[in-house]
Amino acid sequence: MTDNANDQVYDYVIIGSGFGGSVSAMRLTEKGYRVLVLERGKRFRDEDFPKTNWNVFNYLWAPVARCFGIMQLSLFRGFFVFHSSGVGGGSLVYAGVLMEPDESFFNSPAWSHFGDWKSILTPHYCTARYMLGVSKNPKLWPADEALKIVAKDLGYGDTFQATDVGVFFN
Repeated sequence: MTDNANDQVYDYVIIGSGFGGSVSAMRLTEKGYRVLVLERGKRFRDEDFPKTNWNVFNYLWAPVARCFGIMQLSLFRGFFVFHSSGVGGGSLVYAGVLMEPDESFFNSPAWSHFGDWKSILTPHYCTARYMLGVSKNPKLWPADEALKIVAKDLGYGDTFQATDVGVFFN
């Protein structure tokens, strides 16, 4: 290895530092490979995060509008994606929530014909739960109570439960 970054040789180049990219980079480096992770987003410090999503300039990423926040809206033909934009990808905004989809998700006609997604994904959910650690959120906050009321009003009150999160409360 030399001191000149242009002379570096890597076994793998990972695009994106979110969940997929960071875990891939970790697994490859554990096996002794030299890995370069490239990220287009900026690195956010604790004080850079907005206290509310109404703080548009620190919440949305739209440089043309002088917004340099953590969330970006990408428009495509027929759909749009609201996603994180920064070092860490989705881990910037997932709030520690570790929910697993219910049966209706896996049976959706939009993708169920492509494979048995439940059996394909379940082992990975188990691995993530093990690696991240999962606890039931012990407290319902005002926003949770509001969601509980909405769920009840819509006829889904029996489905409401405290969220599984990747946080250790003790």
